[in-house]
Amino acid sequence: KIESNNFGIREQLLKFDEVNNEQREVIYAERRKVLDGDNMRDLILKMITDIVENAVDMSVSDDQTPDKWDLKELNNLLLPVIPLKPVILSEDQKKSMKKNELKHNLKEEAIKLYETKEAEFPEPEQIREIERVVLLKVIDNKWMAHLDDMDALREGIGLQAYGQRDPVVEYKMQGYEMYEAMMAAVQEETVRILFHIRVEQK
Repeated sequence: KIESNNFGIREQLLKFDEVNNEQREVIYAERRKVLDGDNMRDLILKMITDIVENAVDMSVSDDQTPDKWDLKELNNLLLPVIPLKPVILSEDQKKSMKKNELKHNLKEEAIKLYETKEAEFPEPEQIREIERVVLLKVIDNKWMAHLDDMDALREGIGLQAYGQRDPVVEYKMQGYEMYEAMMAAVQEETVRILFHIRVEQK
């Protein structure tokens, strides 16, 4: 009976490890690209447009008219990460603007702002190298914190069995949500640092 119980515990731990390994493979593949010296510019630009998309989706619902949009929340979400001018709508825009148009305009402005930041560097490869360094540092920090969170989740997940829920299924679901939150945090932190980095002349 004890042996059977121990087998069950080992089997469950293996399933927990499978979840961790799947996440590890994705993260290590991203790290490998950075370490191999790949050009990260396209990835950074995608991060910028994703952050704009998410900020608009979180603060503006599809069925609201522009005069009801919560621009205060949008500015609070977006501007600490991407230092754009605060979003203000003209009277005409309040009557006719669509949510997708707002997204499109903000994405264009954000990319132009990043291009301005790139132009501050005398050599294009300097900003490319900074992108790699920042991305690697942020991925590593967030991943280490995520592993600690996953350990804490694993310790607490046994309690789920008392609620008649499969601990492995719960671990997978909650672990996936935590992983998604970690990836969003990687995006946000990387973009925030890159937009606020300054070139100082010696």
